[in-house]
Amino acid sequence: MIKKVFLGGTAFAAALLLASCSTSGADSAAESPDAEAGAGAEICYITAAESHAYATPANEAFQAAADEAGAKVTMLSQDFDVQTGTEQLTTCIGRSPDGIVLWPLDPQAYIPGLIQAQTAGIPVVLINSPMDDEALELVESFTGPDVYEEGVLSADAMDEALGGEGGVVIIAGQAGNGTSIGRTDGFTEQLEKIGSDIEVLQTVNADFDQQKALVASRDLITRFGDDIDGVYANDDTMARGFIDAWAEAGKDPAEIPPIVGINGQQDAFESIRDGQFYATIVQSPVEDGKLALETIVQAAAGETVENRIPIPLTVVTAENVEDVEPAF
Repeated sequence: MIKKVFLGGTAFAAALLLASCSTSGADSAAESPDAEAGAGAEICYITAAESHAYATPANEAFQAAADEAGAKVTMLSQDFDVQTGTEQLTTCIGRSPDGIVLWPLDPQAYIPGLIQAQTAGIPVVLINSPMDDEALELVESFTGPDVYEEGVLSADAMDEALGGEGGVVIIAGQAGNGTSIGRTDGFTEQLEKIGSDIEVLQTVNADFDQQKALVASRDLITRFGDDIDGVYANDDTMARGFIDAWAEAGKDPAEIPPIVGINGQQDAFESIRDGQFYATIVQSPVEDGKLALETIVQAAAGETVENRIPIPLTVVTAENVEDVEPAF
């Protein structure tokens, strides 16, 4: 086993998709130092999306951890729209919470809002997705997976699957998204670093969406056909889109090129068992959400936190698929 450590701005009132205030009982708070530290803390959480295979369990874990700590959470969904998120960040600042957790969809767009938050003395924690270095100086911490390392691990897995040569296609997430950039750059730069003869035939964006990945994969299969020796998808959901397109094209399932995905979803594990996936990288949305909440509660209480707190990553292939639990 290999282990390494979105709603229109003009209608912002409708953006309060999830707003909840839940406080643990006094006995619970007395028993738990974490609950005592978080009791009554007002946290504004701007998540990537309300309904999404990865974001939803992360959001639920965040809320569950808040309930346990006695923190009160206002949760807003960007629905994968950057402009919405920047507007929500400004509104969160106006509410003067004890802390803000932001799931950034762009490496730079939120920087003006982060400057406002810092000026107002409101601690901010980034969850899941990276931003530029300038932004990291404006926040208390960034928690979540090392997306560049995920790209590196994916490149190593693909190089092993193809014996160091062949043509691959990359199905990336949103253009300009920090996770997409990190996972893609990590992959291509690692191939170059290790001297692999694998060639990237084309990179397409499918916005972390299975249907969009299906449409993009149809075009890739039509254009490159048998020249596709491998597929690297920025997440397992988009990898599933390629599998669907392969079946739709009437191609033999036994001849599907090796696929490497990310997230460690249950269906990716099944696809590894069925021989349709070569590898997936497990990152837990539960750990993602829980860690962000714990970190912002500490920061809101005036405690010093590490500026980068990663969650573990595990590469899963046929060799260890029975020994690892899916992320979700």
